[in-house]
Order: sequence, then C-alpha cells, then structure tokens
Amino acid sequence: MSIPVRNALHAAKIKHFYGSKYLLNPRIHERILDKLSLEKIYKNSHKLKILDLYPGPGQHSAILYNRFNPTQYGLMETRPDFLAALHDNYDGYALQLFQKDPYEWSSYTSLIDEEKKFVPEQQSGDRLNDRFLVVANLTNASQEGLLMQWFNCIGNRNWLQRFGLVKMLLWVPVSAAAKLMAVPSMQLRSKCSVVREAFTNTKLVAISDATAKKQFDEIIWKESAPIVFDNEETHPTRGSGIALLEVNPKSHTIDLDNWDYITKHLLILKKTPLRDAVESLGHGAKEYFSQRIKDPNFLNKCPVDLTNEEFIFLADLFNLWPFKPDIYVDFIDVYQEEGLM
Repeated sequence: MSIPVRNALHAAKIKHFYGSKYLLNPRIHERILDKLSLEKIYKNSHKLKILDLYPGPGQHSAILYNRFNPTQYGLMETRPDFLAALHDNYDGYALQLFQKDPYEWSSYTSLIDEEKKFVPEQQSGDRLNDRFLVVANLTNASQEGLLMQWFNCIGNRNWLQRFGLVKMLLWVPVSAAAKLMAVPSMQLRSKCSVVREAFTNTKLVAISDATAKKQFDEIIWKESAPIVFDNEETHPTRGSGIALLEVNPKSHTIDLDNWDYITKHLLILKKTPLRDAVESLGHGAKEYFSQRIKDPNFLNKCPVDLTNEEFIFLADLFNLWPFKPDIYVDFIDVYQEEGLM
C-alpha cells in the first residue's frame, strides 16, 4: 500500500525542528532518487531493509518507501514534536517507528541484538550490502561529531557497518560536507577528509546553496554534478544550506592503529613541512624518517598536502621504527585540537 506524502505546508506546522533542516519538496526528492539510481544496487528491493535515523517530518521516508517498497522500513526518532507528527501521519502504514535515540550506541544493540525488531542481513565486505540501506539527517550543527563517529565506524567495521559495506545517504550542513570532501592542499583538508578518502567513496549528490561551490574542489564538483536547489525548499529556511552525501564504504587493509596515530599527530601540524612535523610522532622520529625517506621533495611536503596513500606509506614506516612510542598511551583528541567538530 502506498504511503501518503505530506506537503511542505503540512510539515511546516510542526512547531519545533530542533536545529535540524529538511528538504520538503517531493519533486526534488524524486530527482535525487533518479540521480542516485539505487535500483542498480538494490535489485531485489522486496528483500531490502532501510533504517532512517532522525527522519523528522518523514516526507522523504514516505517517498523512499513508495519508490522501493522494502520488506522493512524503520524510523528511529525521539524528538517529541517529530514523534507526534510521525504517529499522526503514518500510524497504520508500513513505516515502523522505533522510539530510540540514534545518538546512543545502546539504541542499535537493543533494537538489533536484544529486541531483534530490525535485523539487517550480514554480507561479506567485498561489495556493497544490497539488502540494507541507512538514511539519516544530521543537519543540526551540533551533530558534526556524531557524523565523524559514523565515518570512523566504517573504518572500524562496527556499529551498523558490521553488516558489511552499508551505503549511507546523509543530509548534513554544507560546511560539514565541504570539510569531508576537501582534497589535499585545500584549506579545509583535515583528519575528517582523510578518513572519508581512506574508507569510502563519497559523492556530493545535492546541495541547497549554489554559492557554496567555491568551498569544493573543482574536480569533485564536476564529477559529482550535484542537484542544486533553493534553500527556500527546506524548512526552516533560515540558516545555512544543507547537502546530501552518498557514502559508499569500501574494503581496506589499513593498519588502523598506526594509521590513526600518525594522521592524528601530523594533521595537527598540517602546514609544517613533513621533515619537522614527524618529530610529533615521538622523540627521534625526525632522524628516523629522514633516513628512511630518500626523496627530499616528499619531506618538504606539509601534511595538508598528503593523500591517504601517502599517509599509509608513513604509517608503514612508523610501524617498522624500533623505537616508536606506545601509541596506546595517547590522549590527543584530533577533532578538538583542530576545532573541527
């Protein structure tokens, strides 16, 4: 049975949006789904499960359900005004509302492992999971830290990513999208964009602020060819724009402990030449790396200029260092140091 799609005027009656912003134009949602071509991945949509985190008014949820008719569509929401709207609009329909906080790790363990109300299919990590899709709205600026936790979970293969390579469609602030999509040598290049590069193929699908183009690398923008829509199509309309990211996790064989340690320390000194920045890895590191790296041009690079492959190269060298420090006694919070999140 098809689910009714409430219009923007109906959704705008919700009193509180809790600092989040939602696209409320069904035609644009349909254009986005056409662009995503999800049918190529989820060929047997009757076996597909979708978990929608922070669905808010749920307009996109109804549209996505009607497009794919999945075997299960779960909404995870706890904000009172949104809960009331979801009950009013969708009680009696196929959307399942789970009154749990997407921020809390326990919400997922209880839902999946204990209550077994939503159990995704476990698949191997050699291709995208074609039976499980995650959709989320993290447009509240205070959720940037949570966004990065989720990206880290891809590398660690935990949280919802323990079920294989699980595609995620994430609505985020334009500012967060720009940080994540930053390429080497850009001002916004930081640990979060290296994490994105290391563990995912992420695309910019849609954006509500055409003037934000200058925040993105020209090649990234051209390859993504995002759908650009007016901020007036969102609610609330005030504030900065939002963007949709298509996050495709990829397989990796990275030594996470050493890689995390060196990226964290070096990117704090992201504009310091590598020959000097490496000393932050431990006493004697400057001498060790200068002996092992014969290319002076590479040592003259700054961490902000490095690709993920170059960070992996440095992590492998670090692992071979006989006098490397105990990386498990390290209290630096890279995101706090960068003022990123």
